[in-house]
Amino acid sequence: MDSNFILNSISIGGAIFAGLILFWFVSMYLKKRLAPDQSAQGYRPSTRISWEEKRRHPRIATSWQASIEASDRTDIVQIKDISLGGAFVVCSEPLALNDKFKISISIPSQEPLRLNAEVVWSNRNMSADRVVNRGMGIRFIENTEKDRKRLNETLVAFLEDSQSHRS
Repeated sequence: MDSNFILNSISIGGAIFAGLILFWFVSMYLKKRLAPDQSAQGYRPSTRISWEEKRRHPRIATSWQASIEASDRTDIVQIKDISLGGAFVVCSEPLALNDKFKISISIPSQEPLRLNAEVVWSNRNMSADRVVNRGMGIRFIENTEKDRKRLNETLVAFLEDSQSHRS
Protein backbone atom coordinates (compact mmCIF):
# COMPACT_ATOMS: atom_id res chain seq x y z
CA MET A 1 0.00 0.00 0.00
CA ASP A 2 2.85 2.33 0.62
CA SER A 3 3.96 2.22 -3.04
CA ASN A 4 0.36 2.81 -4.27
CA PHE A 5 0.06 5.81 -1.94
CA ILE A 6 3.33 7.27 -3.21
CA LEU A 7 2.40 6.69 -6.86
CA ASN A 8 -1.04 8.28 -6.34
CA SER A 9 0.55 11.28 -4.59
CA ILE A 10 3.06 11.75 -7.42
CA SER A 11 0.30 11.43 -10.03
CA ILE A 12 -1.94 13.95 -8.28
CA GLY A 13 0.98 16.37 -7.78
CA GLY A 14 1.98 16.02 -11.42
CA ALA A 15 -1.59 16.63 -12.57
CA ILE A 16 -1.86 19.77 -10.40
CA PHE A 17 1.50 21.02 -11.73
CA ALA A 18 0.46 20.39 -15.34
CA GLY A 19 -2.88 22.12 -14.66
CA LEU A 20 -1.11 25.20 -13.28
CA ILE A 21 1.22 25.37 -16.28
CA LEU A 22 -1.74 25.01 -18.65
CA PHE A 23 -3.67 27.72 -16.75
CA TRP A 24 -0.66 30.07 -16.99
CA PHE A 25 -0.29 29.53 -20.77
CA VAL A 26 -4.03 30.07 -21.37
CA SER A 27 -4.10 33.25 -19.24
CA MET A 28 -1.06 34.70 -21.07
CA TYR A 29 -2.61 33.84 -24.44
CA LEU A 30 -5.91 35.50 -23.53
CA LYS A 31 -4.14 38.54 -22.12
CA LYS A 32 -2.30 39.09 -25.41
CA ARG A 33 -5.41 38.44 -27.49
CA LEU A 34 -7.53 40.92 -25.50
CA ALA A 35 -4.96 43.74 -25.52
CA PRO A 36 -6.22 45.31 -28.83
CA ASP A 37 -9.79 45.37 -27.47
CA GLN A 38 -8.64 47.27 -24.39
CA SER A 39 -7.28 50.14 -26.52
CA ALA A 40 -10.73 50.62 -28.03
CA GLN A 41 -12.06 51.08 -24.49
CA GLY A 42 -9.67 53.93 -23.75
CA TYR A 43 -6.69 51.98 -22.40
CA ARG A 44 -3.69 52.23 -24.65
CA PRO A 45 -0.39 50.89 -23.38
CA SER A 46 2.36 53.14 -24.61
CA THR A 47 5.94 52.34 -25.43
CA ARG A 48 6.61 55.97 -26.36
CA ILE A 49 8.66 58.25 -24.19
CA SER A 50 6.56 60.66 -22.16
CA TRP A 51 6.29 64.21 -23.51
CA GLU A 52 8.39 65.59 -20.67
CA GLU A 53 11.28 63.31 -21.56
CA LYS A 54 11.25 64.39 -25.21
CA ARG A 55 11.99 68.03 -24.42
CA ARG A 56 15.35 69.23 -25.62
CA HIS A 57 15.26 72.64 -23.91
CA PRO A 58 14.51 73.51 -20.28
CA ARG A 59 11.25 75.35 -19.62
CA ILE A 60 11.05 78.73 -17.88
CA ALA A 61 7.92 79.64 -15.91
CA THR A 62 6.35 82.91 -17.09
CA SER A 63 3.01 84.67 -17.19
CA TRP A 64 3.41 86.59 -20.44
CA GLN A 65 0.42 87.65 -22.50
CA ALA A 66 0.32 86.68 -26.15
CA SER A 67 -1.99 86.67 -29.13
CA ILE A 68 -2.54 83.77 -31.48
CA GLU A 69 -3.39 84.38 -35.12
CA ALA A 70 -4.83 81.23 -36.65
CA SER A 71 -6.46 81.03 -40.06
CA ASP A 72 -9.96 81.48 -38.66
CA ARG A 73 -9.49 83.42 -35.42
CA THR A 74 -7.36 85.58 -33.16
CA ASP A 75 -7.20 84.88 -29.42
CA ILE A 76 -5.54 86.53 -26.44
CA VAL A 77 -3.74 83.85 -24.41
CA GLN A 78 -1.15 83.47 -21.64
CA ILE A 79 2.26 81.78 -21.85
CA LYS A 80 2.65 79.66 -18.72
CA ASP A 81 6.11 78.33 -19.56
CA ILE A 82 8.46 78.72 -22.49
CA SER A 83 11.73 77.36 -23.90
CA LEU A 84 13.72 77.70 -27.10
CA GLY A 85 11.68 74.84 -28.55
CA GLY A 86 8.13 75.74 -27.55
CA ALA A 87 5.73 76.76 -24.83
CA PHE A 88 2.60 75.89 -22.88
CA VAL A 89 -0.21 78.25 -23.85
CA VAL A 90 -3.14 78.71 -21.47
CA CYS A 91 -6.33 79.38 -23.43
CA SER A 92 -10.02 78.59 -23.13
CA GLU A 93 -10.26 77.00 -26.59
CA PRO A 94 -7.04 75.24 -27.66
CA LEU A 95 -6.42 74.80 -31.37
CA ALA A 96 -6.47 71.35 -32.97
CA LEU A 97 -3.43 69.10 -33.00
CA ASN A 98 -0.94 70.04 -35.77
CA ASP A 99 -2.61 73.43 -36.42
CA LYS A 100 -0.02 76.00 -37.51
CA PHE A 101 -0.32 79.64 -36.46
CA LYS A 102 1.52 82.83 -35.59
CA ILE A 103 1.99 83.82 -31.97
CA SER A 104 2.90 87.31 -30.84
CA ILE A 105 4.37 87.22 -27.32
CA SER A 106 4.23 90.40 -25.23
CA ILE A 107 7.53 90.52 -23.40
CA PRO A 108 7.89 93.15 -20.64
CA SER A 109 9.97 96.17 -21.71
CA GLN A 110 10.42 94.85 -25.28
CA GLU A 111 8.70 94.78 -28.60
CA PRO A 112 6.41 91.76 -29.04
CA LEU A 113 8.15 88.63 -30.31
CA ARG A 114 6.37 87.16 -33.34
CA LEU A 115 6.97 83.45 -34.02
CA ASN A 116 5.57 80.63 -36.12
CA ALA A 117 4.30 77.66 -34.15
CA GLU A 118 2.26 74.47 -34.30
CA VAL A 119 0.17 72.59 -31.75
CA VAL A 120 1.90 69.40 -30.57
CA TRP A 121 -0.57 68.46 -27.83
CA SER A 122 -3.74 69.78 -26.28
CA ASN A 123 -6.02 69.06 -23.34
CA ARG A 124 -9.09 70.37 -25.17
CA ASN A 125 -10.86 67.00 -25.02
CA MET A 126 -10.18 66.31 -21.35
CA SER A 127 -12.98 66.83 -18.86
CA ALA A 128 -12.77 70.08 -16.90
CA ASP A 129 -12.32 68.28 -13.57
CA ARG A 130 -9.06 66.73 -14.85
CA VAL A 131 -7.54 69.98 -16.20
CA VAL A 132 -5.61 72.47 -14.08
CA ASN A 133 -4.96 74.88 -16.96
CA ARG A 134 -6.88 74.47 -20.22
CA GLY A 135 -4.41 74.91 -23.04
CA MET A 136 -1.96 73.44 -25.50
CA GLY A 137 1.69 72.63 -25.94
CA ILE A 138 3.24 74.34 -28.94
CA ARG A 139 6.49 73.95 -30.85
CA PHE A 140 8.20 76.88 -32.54
CA ILE A 141 8.73 76.08 -36.23
CA GLU A 142 10.11 77.67 -39.38
CA ASN A 143 11.37 80.84 -37.69
CA THR A 144 14.22 82.98 -38.96
CA GLU A 145 17.63 82.87 -37.33
CA LYS A 146 17.00 86.45 -36.17
CA ASP A 147 13.77 85.43 -34.39
CA ARG A 148 15.41 82.38 -32.76
CA LYS A 149 18.30 84.54 -31.58
CA ARG A 150 15.92 87.12 -30.13
CA LEU A 151 13.98 84.39 -28.31
CA ASN A 152 17.23 83.04 -26.86
CA GLU A 153 18.36 86.50 -25.75
CA THR A 154 14.95 87.17 -24.20
CA LEU A 155 15.01 83.93 -22.22
CA VAL A 156 18.58 84.51 -21.02
CA ALA A 157 17.71 88.07 -19.93
CA PHE A 158 14.56 86.83 -18.17
CA LEU A 159 16.57 84.20 -16.26
CA GLU A 160 19.27 86.69 -15.28
CA ASP A 161 16.63 89.18 -14.14
CA SER A 162 14.72 86.60 -12.10
CA GLN A 163 17.94 85.35 -10.47
CA SER A 164 19.02 88.89 -9.55
CA HIS A 165 15.64 89.45 -7.82
CA ARG A 166 16.17 86.29 -5.72
CA SER A 167 19.65 87.34 -4.56
